[in-house]
Amino acid sequence: MSEQANESLVQPDWLAAEIAASDLQVVDGSWYLPEAERDPAAEFLTAHIPGAVFLNLATDTAAPVRNTLATPQQLAATLGAAGISDTDRVILYDHKGGASAGRLWWAFQYLGHDSVALLDGGFERWRAEGRPLASGPAEPSPTRYRPRPQSNWIADQNDVLTAIRQGGAQLVDTREAERFRGEAEEPARYKGHMPGAHNIPYTENLRGEPPRLKAPAELRALYETAGVDFERPVITTCGSGVTASLTAFALRRAGHRNVVVYDGSWAEWGNTEGLPVETGPGRR
Repeated sequence: MSEQANESLVQPDWLAAEIAASDLQVVDGSWYLPEAERDPAAEFLTAHIPGAVFLNLATDTAAPVRNTLATPQQLAATLGAAGISDTDRVILYDHKGGASAGRLWWAFQYLGHDSVALLDGGFERWRAEGRPLASGPAEPSPTRYRPRPQSNWIADQNDVLTAIRQGGAQLVDTREAERFRGEAEEPARYKGHMPGAHNIPYTENLRGEPPRLKAPAELRALYETAGVDFERPVITTCGSGVTASLTAFALRRAGHRNVVVYDGSWAEWGNTEGLPVETGPGRR
């Protein structure tokens, strides 16, 4: 990969040329909200990019907040069992332009992985271009994954409270506008958003069909027009830390160098008594 790993995006023709390399691991990171009534593991068995393995979001299922990132040791065990080494080049894709593959990208950044990228357009673009497909279960050879956790990629509730009360970091909420305003059903006790947050739905990072990432200049214009200052830190948030990760990727692509993801997101904030919550349009 010719770009920096933490902002890398590769094209299908590049992947087609590299796919047989022994140090390359392709990962299907598809995931859906329950209301989508889709089974990504079953879809993987039906069709996937040749040589790919399937990974869910590697979440800590014992944690009280849904989709919370697992511990580095748990993540390392999951990745090693999937045949992924910390020295491999990793290419991530999903069926929605990076909506969930972005979460895995962020998890790899947290683990200190040096070479990881998203496939631009993901599985749907690969298939639309008539490229080879495989079916059935993956058969990886287990290996060792050595994590090198980087705490500067993750924010917690206290970080968000500090940003609200003292300024400094900007909040970017990637949920749909109706959820942000508190007008839609929400799988949390409270509806609305964090005070002062910008609402830029993650879908605005994408263009076309199948959806692909917008160009870096387009992404920068999107965020600057919404009032995001590229000289100030950003904390991204969403329903449970998934699509917020794609926005972190997009901001990095656009040239921002200080972006973290609030892992608990609204699944934690919206279920915690006493935290500040606003409704209505808020900031763009």
